[in-house]
Amino acid sequence: MDQHVDRTVVSADGTVIAVSDAGSGPALVVVGGAFDHHGTPFLTGLARALRDRYRVVTYDRRGRGASGDTLPWSIQREVEDLAAVVASIEGPVTALGLCVGAGVVLRGLAGGVPLAAAVLWEPPYRASVDPHADDVLFADVLDEHIAAGRRAQAVRAFLAQVLGVPMGQITALRLKGALWRSLLTDAQVLSRDVRVLNGLAIPERVAAAVGVPVLVAAGGDGLEWMRQAARAVVEAVPGSVYREVPGQGHVPDPAVVGQLLDRFRDRVAARR
Repeated sequence: MDQHVDRTVVSADGTVIAVSDAGSGPALVVVGGAFDHHGTPFLTGLARALRDRYRVVTYDRRGRGASGDTLPWSIQREVEDLAAVVASIEGPVTALGLCVGAGVVLRGLAGGVPLAAAVLWEPPYRASVDPHADDVLFADVLDEHIAAGRRAQAVRAFLAQVLGVPMGQITALRLKGALWRSLLTDAQVLSRDVRVLNGLAIPERVAAAVGVPVLVAAGGDGLEWMRQAARAVVEAVPGSVYREVPGQGHVPDPAVVGQLLDRFRDRVAARR
């Protein structure tokens, strides 16, 4: 696993955020999922697939990987972290938010981070949850697990409740020693992701404040509730569009992500 950090930026509260750059071309900031940070296989593969035509910028969210973790944590500080990364890049910046990272990007867009456009891949909201709710009780449960030293229980609960992973698959993950240990490493920050995701309810007021082109995509071979969530996000974000990508699940093929980005950028350029 490549742990190389190209550079750092300093967020508004002084937290040092680790950043990696790959390739050249239009700037693309990638905000990964709950267990994604520097050197994780998917982000590494994505950067390799896109670096021939994009400047791919990834960063470790606070409390993950090589980044700092000034307390107390808040959603606003996550937005400030994204803003610091974007401010370090010249020219227009497009964001790609994956899973929980889509929630971070959505918060950033609403919070005034100067992004030109964004692609959100399968944000794990629940279309059936009251959009006016702000239920983060599950986040409190995860915090209780961590406080009691039950890191494995926190990871299992997050995988099942937020990502919809069947218990049989979670059990199989536990048998993959190195992979399971890597998941446990990030257990203490998982409750933050539930809060970023507004307790899994689509944050309608946040979504309504977005004013740039947004594409929300989901895999045709993934979970139906993920597709429903993506369509519900499109209904909440003004002017956004939905795309269902055949043959893909929650973890998409990096090459397919590249094709999705290329078509979206061409569409945005044509509209301008």
